[in-house]
Amino acid sequence: MQIGVIIITEILYCVLAAVLSLRIINLVQLEGYRVVNSKKMKNIRLKLYGSGICITLCNAIFIFISVYVFNYYLQLIVQGVYAVVLLVSLTDERDKCAHQPLVYTPRAKRLIASYTVVVSILIFTMGLFGHLINIDGINLTYIFIPLAFMLIPEIVGFALLLNRPVEARIAKKYIRRCKQTLESRQMIKIGITGSFGKTTVKNILTTILNQKYNTYCTPANYNTPMGICKAVNQLPKDCEIFVAEMGARKTGDIAELCEIVNPNHGIITGVGTQHLGVFKTRENIYNTKKELADYVVKVGGKLVFNADNDLTLKMYRQFDYVGGSAVSDKEWLSSDSQENKISISDAECVNDGLKFRLNIGKDSAVCESKLIGRHNLTNILMSVQMAASLGLNIVQIVKGISQVAPIEHRLQTIKLPTGITIIDDSYNSNESGAKIAIETLAMFKGRKIVATQGIVEMGAEQERVNFELGESIAKVADVAILIGINKENIRLGMLSGNFCDRNIYLVEHLDNAKELFGAMLKSGDVLLLQNDLPDNY
Repeated sequence: MQIGVIIITEILYCVLAAVLSLRIINLVQLEGYRVVNSKKMKNIRLKLYGSGICITLCNAIFIFISVYVFNYYLQLIVQGVYAVVLLVSLTDERDKCAHQPLVYTPRAKRLIASYTVVVSILIFTMGLFGHLINIDGINLTYIFIPLAFMLIPEIVGFALLLNRPVEARIAKKYIRRCKQTLESRQMIKIGITGSFGKTTVKNILTTILNQKYNTYCTPANYNTPMGICKAVNQLPKDCEIFVAEMGARKTGDIAELCEIVNPNHGIITGVGTQHLGVFKTRENIYNTKKELADYVVKVGGKLVFNADNDLTLKMYRQFDYVGGSAVSDKEWLSSDSQENKISISDAECVNDGLKFRLNIGKDSAVCESKLIGRHNLTNILMSVQMAASLGLNIVQIVKGISQVAPIEHRLQTIKLPTGITIIDDSYNSNESGAKIAIETLAMFKGRKIVATQGIVEMGAEQERVNFELGESIAKVADVAILIGINKENIRLGMLSGNFCDRNIYLVEHLDNAKELFGAMLKSGDVLLLQNDLPDNY
């Protein structure tokens, strides 16, 4: 009978271990299927280690006591207590990914299956090993079981390693099919990369090009090999131009995407410090973004650089390439003739959009755009430079600019019926984007409130960057709500700018900030939502 109870107990433990792993697999999925020791992962590890050590000590004490007390049922009671402790501690809402729950993709299902097999083998092996140990007639059936739960993050990591060959083979199949599709179609392909502004430029360019060509771009943030493969699966049959956003997490990523897409032309939107914690150095970021330029130069295509960014301007000058242009709302640099010069004048940046005069060679026209922020003038100009090189005239370009819609969560202005204005810049932020958001807030009238979680993935520079963000906020905001891991560094930066400490609110989670919004906001206020970090932070 004892053997039957032990088997049933261990099966229940296997089920419990599988359920408890889902939050960890959720965090792994958010990190691109990598195990990263983020704040939430640290919290989960702490609970697993704490409960595991406590229950192991209890087991040892009870086993010692059970020399005098019938031990088997006492062990069973201890295991029941442990199971309850695990369920209570690891169903904590603070560890839950509320905004980005686990998506049960085929890859996630394969990972869950591999993990379940590994953890089940481990639990049964530990149970059997404990059962075979006999001290004064006492079987230690459950003494090693807590170790399996303490190692859940490591077991997930091991399952990732086990699945890597399978995932690589599946990825190669999709990439091969994607390349065959793109090679079989007679169309222009444009790659866009940079530390910031990729999605905005992609949407502006696609909207403008659609005035003459059937243009399709990678949707949302499909900027990885698998993302681009998914986008190509949806490629319309009449597509004449394909615009691919290209993201990177390490050196070589852009080169890999170029081999998949084979872009004829490219746009480099800027080189910044985003993901510095991953890339380690600015030079690595620069060289990674330069991989697109290297490829386009090789095929003899058109390159457009952001001249407002020092590093992309350096890249432009480094190439001295006949097909290259660097654009800015302040200057124009190009290998093209003066007759094709593209510039803007009489620019007005207001809180409901942009108005300016666009000059293309001898042609000139007034443009209006729903996009806000002076930085979008450069984003528009980069898109115009590429569109003009592909044969669009000023009438088509002006019409396209007027049709560009604000991108969700990227300096998106939302006016509520209550008279409150929200500037939604909650998409993952970077150092340049954060400064632009603060500058944009300054254009608005009314009481200005900033709610921010700061900037992450900055490695050793994270404290400095968030301190400087606080200095920028202090110059513009009336009230600040600082959230999460960076709040103290931002606060110190604000205080260095003589900001009143009573107008700074420190909270742990975005949900706490939302509670403050209801009590604090009133008609006429302008709220900047800056950087809603992913759940793994």
